[in-house]
Amino acid sequence: MKQWFILLCILLSCAALPAEEITFSGGSTRMSMQQGNQTITLGEGARITSGSVQLYADQINLSGNNFRYVACTKSVKLIDTERGIEVLAHNLFFDRDEQMILIDGFVELDDTINEVHATAFMMQFSLETGEVLLQVDVRLFKHTESGAMVCESDVMRFDRTNQELELKGKATIDWAGDRYEAERIIVDLETEEIAMDGSIKGVVNG
Repeated sequence: MKQWFILLCILLSCAALPAEEITFSGGSTRMSMQQGNQTITLGEGARITSGSVQLYADQINLSGNNFRYVACTKSVKLIDTERGIEVLAHNLFFDRDEQMILIDGFVELDDTINEVHATAFMMQFSLETGEVLLQVDVRLFKHTESGAMVCESDVMRFDRTNQELELKGKATIDWAGDRYEAERIIVDLETEEIAMDGSIKGVVNG
């Protein structure tokens, strides 16, 4: 067991030279060293750290050139304290080179920097650009001085860098006692300005 552990450390250290270093822990480990198909599987409470990203799951699989791809299954949690985000999901795929997170299934996203909490059933998150694409039964809660801004739509794009929120398909916003409905709604989260297009409806309190 000790020899396997030392070998695993050497493999991950060598693989990480061109990219970010990977540290890991887990209750069990499986390795396949077949040429062209090298994989490492961590189980029983697996954990890895790559840059500022920490990933926890029942099982984590590392594959690809320099272990570029990270696939997590069951009880998945991603924490990035540098970017102020936490993600909970049943499964998660992370491309370390592209810094891209992909989730197919229910997902919860907490953004402590922007005071945003969102849920959906599909997510694509570029850590490099700060752009988040949420799809299927999307709900997003944004804390404001006027109370919680509750946003719902079929598809939602959240640009963390430019502080912009775009809702498409059955888009609604409930905020400060008012309600806005349209096919497309854009919110400037910094100025709290709202722009709407297509089948616009609304209720505002004077």
